[in-house]
Amino acid sequence: MAKKNNPYILFLIGTGLLSAGWVMKSFPLLIFTGIAPLFAITDLAKPEKSFWNFFELILLALSISLFAAHLFETKYLVSVLVQSIILTLAFVGYSFTRQRLGSWVGKPCIVLFWLGLEYIFLKVSWTDSTLFLGDALSLKMEWLRWNQYTGYLGATMWILLCNLILYYSFLKDKISIAWMVVYFLIFIGPIVYSYTLTSDAIHREEMIALYESSTQLKSGYAKYGEYIPRTAGWISGLILIFATLKTNSVKND
Repeated sequence: MAKKNNPYILFLIGTGLLSAGWVMKSFPLLIFTGIAPLFAITDLAKPEKSFWNFFELILLALSISLFAAHLFETKYLVSVLVQSIILTLAFVGYSFTRQRLGSWVGKPCIVLFWLGLEYIFLKVSWTDSTLFLGDALSLKMEWLRWNQYTGYLGATMWILLCNLILYYSFLKDKISIAWMVVYFLIFIGPIVYSYTLTSDAIHREEMIALYESSTQLKSGYAKYGEYIPRTAGWISGLILIFATLKTNSVKND
């Protein structure tokens, strides 16, 4: 049974941590904590009672934090709102599939959906106004030398996984020391490993260059590209299709 968290307190905490994580790019530790409260908000969703299910709080938290990422420049308001609405669909999609397929559908689905949506951003638009979660670490590329193997958006996956494990540690059921240890390892491990590598990290500009044209980079990255979010996108699509077919099957019965 999930803890009875207050959605508005979770919203305030999540918004503050995420916004600070985006603004403090030279010390972006808070980006690894700010999404965990948004995971917890989805525990309070009651699909049969309300369309919103507190997803408006998630939308508002993402909007404010992305606006903060753009240093509150009003020219980005429209793109911030559009991108926030789309990213909120990761949480809505989780609620939808869980309602249709049952309790075996877990929070990792949100990670899959988010990664899939970022891949859509990459394929559809690569303007300066489009932000990827991994961009929050743009001033800490020495932490990301391993992204030669994962792609640039491997940073997004890393941040999301840390937030997911933090949710399991503090916001789901009782506080778990075991999950806290896992969180520490998942957070510190990639940083330590990165400092053992001598290769340069893939930068956002290289990712954009690969997908914007036929530019061929001299690395394995050019061959596989952003295969993690691409795979997540395919899996997400299959999950949603299955959930939709399950819904139709129930209605026909």
